[in-house]
Amino acid sequence: MSLWRVAGRWWQAWLLQRRASRALGVLFSSPGRLAGTSLQPTHRGRCDIVDIESRDGQIDAITFQILRHPRPHPFSRQYHLVAERWRVELPDGTPQRAGSVNLSRLKDSRSDGEPPGSFP
Repeated sequence: MSLWRVAGRWWQAWLLQRRASRALGVLFSSPGRLAGTSLQPTHRGRCDIVDIESRDGQIDAITFQILRHPRPHPFSRQYHLVAERWRVELPDGTPQRAGSVNLSRLKDSRSDGEPPGSFP
């Protein structure tokens, strides 16, 4: 494989990633498309693109992941780190939750976790 072919593939993958990132920006700036989900425009900064489904250079769907730190109640000491995966079909689809995993419980199944930097 020639250097030019490798560089060309890298360039195409970079362009696809960039277009997917812009599409997520449009998604998170459209409150109507987020309606009915737990996603908010402020979550855009915590999104990581996991997979891009494309055909002929057009993006058909994006799977992205977001890390959350939910608390069951404002006064609770419980702390969880949850990774959620979402999938959205483009150009006008709404995000569908594709799954989640509680990372705090993977580490220690008996504990609800403590916030980082917390004191007893």
